This record gives sequence, structure tokens and C-alpha cells, in this order.
Amino acid sequence: MQKILICDSDELFRSNLRSVLKSEDYYIQEASRPSEAVKYVLKEKFDVIVFSLLSEDTNGIQIFSAIKAIDYKLPIIVVTDSNEPLSSVSSIIHESFRLFQKPVDRNEIEEAIREAVKVKVDNK
Repeated sequence: MQKILICDSDELFRSNLRSVLKSEDYYIQEASRPSEAVKYVLKEKFDVIVFSLLSEDTNGIQIFSAIKAIDYKLPIIVVTDSNEPLSSVSSIIHESFRLFQKPVDRNEIEEAIREAVKVKVDNK
């Protein structure tokens, strides 16, 4: 069973995505803060992370870099509320697998997750 970590402060977004992914037999772990996501990544191996760059308590880009330092092959799908180009450029520079701006199209993010899982499994 592939393991996915969803890190976003928006509980409704996490809940909706969790429901969809559980129906496809993924193991789902949730984090409401980026710093919490790092703790999970240190303890467990994930196949994909869905990660929000924006957070009230930490710099998402720094946390993104920290996660990549722990597992540089881990596909990270970035989700952002920001309209600023800096968020897009920074996530691309830091090697995100895909970038989505909220509101996220459910079918598009599901397809991106399936692609990321395939990449991770193929690289094991």
C-alpha cells in the first residue's frame, strides 16, 4: 500500500483529499503544519507528499527544502493559495513534482498523485 502525507493547514482540503485517496486504497497521514510533516518524514517512508507552501507558523519553502534533504527522491506535490510568482518559482527551483494553485481540480491532483507514486515506486 502506497503511503501519502497530506500537509495543509486547511482541514477541509485535507479531509476531502483524504476521502478521495482512501477510496483508492492509499495509506494517508495528515499534518496540519509543515513542522509536523518533517517529524512524520523522519519517522516513516512516504511515496508522495502533498504539501502547502503557505503556513502561519513556518516558512514552507524552508520546510520543503528540509524534507528534500531527508529524502531527495520523494515526490512532493506543492499546493499554494498564493498568486505571487515567487511561490511558483521557488517551488520549481526546489524540485517540486507538480505545483497546484487553490482551488485545486480534484481530477488533476489525483492524476498527479498517481504519477508521483509511479515515479517513486519505479525509483525504489
